[in-house]
Amino acid sequence: MPVHKQLSQFCRAISGNKKDAEDLMNDTILATLECLDKLKDKSSFKSYIFSIACNLNKMRFRRAKFHVEYNEREIATIMDDGCDPEQTTDFGIIYEQMLSLPGKMAEALILFHISDLPIEEIQKIQGGSLSGVKLRLKRGREKLLKSLNTKKQRIAALLFFNL
Repeated sequence: MPVHKQLSQFCRAISGNKKDAEDLMNDTILATLECLDKLKDKSSFKSYIFSIACNLNKMRFRRAKFHVEYNEREIATIMDDGCDPEQTTDFGIIYEQMLSLPGKMAEALILFHISDLPIEEIQKIQGGSLSGVKLRLKRGREKLLKSLNTKKQRIAALLFFNL
Protein backbone atom coordinates (compact mmCIF):
# COMPACT_ATOMS: atom_id res chain seq x y z
CA MET A 1 0.00 0.00 0.00
CA PRO A 2 2.75 2.58 0.67
CA VAL A 3 3.84 2.55 -2.99
CA HIS A 4 0.47 1.83 -4.60
CA LYS A 5 -0.26 5.36 -5.83
CA GLN A 6 3.27 5.89 -7.17
CA LEU A 7 3.30 2.48 -8.84
CA SER A 8 -0.10 3.14 -10.39
CA GLN A 9 1.06 6.46 -11.83
CA PHE A 10 4.28 4.87 -13.06
CA CYS A 11 2.43 2.02 -14.78
CA ARG A 12 0.05 4.49 -16.41
CA ALA A 13 2.95 6.60 -17.66
CA ILE A 14 4.96 3.76 -19.20
CA SER A 15 2.10 1.72 -20.62
CA GLY A 16 0.28 4.45 -22.53
CA ASN A 17 -3.34 3.75 -21.62
CA LYS A 18 -5.45 2.97 -18.59
CA LYS A 19 -6.33 -0.62 -19.50
CA ASP A 20 -2.73 -1.64 -20.15
CA ALA A 21 -1.69 0.21 -16.99
CA GLU A 22 -4.15 -1.81 -14.91
CA ASP A 23 -2.91 -5.05 -16.46
CA LEU A 24 0.70 -4.06 -15.87
CA MET A 25 -0.07 -3.08 -12.27
CA ASN A 26 -1.80 -6.39 -11.56
CA ASP A 27 0.98 -8.40 -13.21
CA THR A 28 3.58 -6.45 -11.25
CA ILE A 29 1.87 -7.07 -7.93
CA LEU A 30 1.46 -10.75 -8.71
CA ALA A 31 5.10 -11.16 -9.75
CA THR A 32 6.25 -9.24 -6.67
CA LEU A 33 4.22 -11.43 -4.33
CA GLU A 34 5.53 -14.58 -6.02
CA CYS A 35 9.15 -13.48 -5.62
CA LEU A 36 8.91 -11.57 -2.35
CA ASP A 37 10.92 -14.20 -0.50
CA LYS A 38 13.89 -13.49 -2.81
CA LEU A 39 14.04 -9.87 -1.61
CA LYS A 40 16.92 -9.69 0.88
CA ASP A 41 16.74 -6.04 1.91
CA LYS A 42 13.23 -4.83 2.78
CA SER A 43 14.32 -1.20 2.34
CA SER A 44 14.80 -1.78 -1.39
CA PHE A 45 11.18 -2.93 -1.86
CA LYS A 46 10.22 0.19 -3.80
CA SER A 47 13.01 -0.16 -6.37
CA TYR A 48 12.34 -3.90 -6.53
CA ILE A 49 8.66 -3.47 -7.45
CA PHE A 50 9.38 -0.67 -9.93
CA SER A 51 12.07 -2.83 -11.59
CA ILE A 52 9.54 -5.63 -11.97
CA ALA A 53 7.06 -3.19 -13.56
CA CYS A 54 9.75 -1.98 -16.01
CA ASN A 55 10.77 -5.51 -16.94
CA LEU A 56 7.18 -6.66 -17.43
CA ASN A 57 6.47 -3.64 -19.64
CA LYS A 58 9.57 -4.36 -21.75
CA MET A 59 8.51 -7.99 -22.06
CA ARG A 60 5.05 -6.86 -23.20
CA PHE A 61 6.61 -4.77 -25.97
CA ARG A 62 8.84 -7.66 -27.05
CA ARG A 63 5.84 -9.96 -27.26
CA ALA A 64 3.78 -7.33 -29.06
CA LYS A 65 6.12 -7.61 -32.04
CA PHE A 66 4.64 -11.03 -32.73
CA HIS A 67 0.99 -10.02 -32.37
CA VAL A 68 -0.80 -7.90 -34.93
CA GLU A 69 -4.34 -6.73 -35.33
CA TYR A 70 -6.41 -8.40 -38.03
CA ASN A 71 -6.87 -5.98 -40.92
CA GLU A 72 -9.19 -7.15 -43.70
CA ARG A 73 -7.72 -4.77 -46.30
CA GLU A 74 -4.16 -5.81 -45.53
CA ILE A 75 -5.05 -9.51 -45.68
CA ALA A 76 -6.68 -8.99 -49.08
CA THR A 77 -3.50 -7.44 -50.46
CA ILE A 78 -1.36 -10.23 -49.07
CA MET A 79 -3.62 -12.93 -50.48
CA ASP A 80 -3.99 -11.23 -53.85
CA ASP A 81 -2.59 -13.64 -56.40
CA GLY A 82 -2.74 -11.15 -59.24
CA CYS A 83 -5.67 -12.86 -60.96
CA ASP A 84 -8.71 -10.95 -61.96
CA PRO A 85 -11.94 -11.81 -60.12
CA GLU A 86 -13.44 -13.63 -63.10
CA GLN A 87 -10.43 -15.91 -63.38
CA THR A 88 -10.53 -16.60 -59.65
CA THR A 89 -14.21 -17.48 -59.93
CA ASP A 90 -13.50 -19.76 -62.90
CA PHE A 91 -10.79 -21.60 -60.96
CA GLY A 92 -13.20 -21.95 -58.03
CA ILE A 93 -15.76 -23.54 -60.35
CA ILE A 94 -13.10 -25.82 -61.83
CA TYR A 95 -12.05 -26.92 -58.36
CA GLU A 96 -15.66 -27.62 -57.33
CA GLN A 97 -16.22 -29.67 -60.49
CA MET A 98 -12.99 -31.54 -59.84
CA LEU A 99 -14.24 -32.48 -56.36
CA SER A 100 -17.51 -33.73 -57.84
CA LEU A 101 -15.67 -36.36 -59.92
CA PRO A 102 -15.49 -39.96 -58.66
CA GLY A 103 -13.21 -40.38 -55.64
CA LYS A 104 -9.97 -41.82 -57.02
CA MET A 105 -10.24 -39.75 -60.18
CA ALA A 106 -10.56 -36.48 -58.25
CA GLU A 107 -7.81 -37.57 -55.87
CA ALA A 108 -5.46 -38.35 -58.76
CA LEU A 109 -6.10 -34.94 -60.37
CA ILE A 110 -5.51 -33.13 -57.08
CA LEU A 111 -2.35 -35.09 -56.30
CA PHE A 112 -0.94 -34.55 -59.78
CA HIS A 113 -1.99 -30.99 -60.64
CA ILE A 114 -2.27 -29.30 -57.26
CA SER A 115 0.23 -31.21 -55.12
CA ASP A 116 2.67 -31.73 -58.04
CA LEU A 117 3.32 -35.35 -57.19
CA PRO A 118 4.81 -37.61 -59.83
CA ILE A 119 2.68 -40.40 -61.24
CA GLU A 120 4.80 -43.01 -59.44
CA GLU A 121 3.98 -41.44 -56.06
CA ILE A 122 0.29 -41.29 -56.90
CA GLN A 123 0.43 -44.97 -57.83
CA LYS A 124 1.96 -45.76 -54.42
CA ILE A 125 -0.74 -43.73 -52.67
CA GLN A 126 -3.72 -45.03 -54.64
CA GLY A 127 -2.47 -48.47 -55.51
CA GLY A 128 -3.00 -50.15 -58.85
CA SER A 129 -0.74 -49.69 -61.84
CA LEU A 130 0.96 -46.72 -63.46
CA SER A 131 -1.25 -47.08 -66.50
CA GLY A 132 -4.30 -47.03 -64.20
CA VAL A 133 -3.18 -43.71 -62.69
CA LYS A 134 -2.53 -42.28 -66.17
CA LEU A 135 -5.97 -43.44 -67.27
CA ARG A 136 -7.64 -41.87 -64.21
CA LEU A 137 -5.86 -38.59 -64.94
CA LYS A 138 -6.86 -38.65 -68.63
CA ARG A 139 -10.48 -39.59 -67.97
CA GLY A 140 -10.69 -37.11 -65.08
CA ARG A 141 -9.50 -34.25 -67.29
CA GLU A 142 -11.97 -35.23 -70.00
CA LYS A 143 -14.92 -35.46 -67.59
CA LEU A 144 -13.96 -32.19 -65.99
CA LEU A 145 -13.76 -30.37 -69.32
CA LYS A 146 -17.18 -31.77 -70.33
CA SER A 147 -18.74 -30.65 -67.04
CA LEU A 148 -17.64 -27.02 -67.44
CA ASN A 149 -20.30 -24.66 -68.83
CA THR A 150 -18.45 -21.96 -70.69
CA LYS A 151 -15.60 -21.83 -73.15
CA LYS A 152 -13.78 -19.47 -70.81
CA GLN A 153 -13.94 -22.03 -68.00
CA ARG A 154 -12.62 -24.74 -70.34
CA ILE A 155 -9.71 -22.49 -71.35
CA ALA A 156 -8.99 -21.77 -67.68
CA ALA A 157 -9.04 -25.53 -67.00
CA LEU A 158 -6.63 -26.16 -69.85
CA LEU A 159 -4.33 -23.47 -68.44
CA PHE A 160 -4.70 -25.04 -65.00
CA PHE A 161 -3.71 -28.44 -66.35
CA ASN A 162 -0.91 -26.94 -68.50
CA LEU A 163 -2.31 -28.56 -71.63
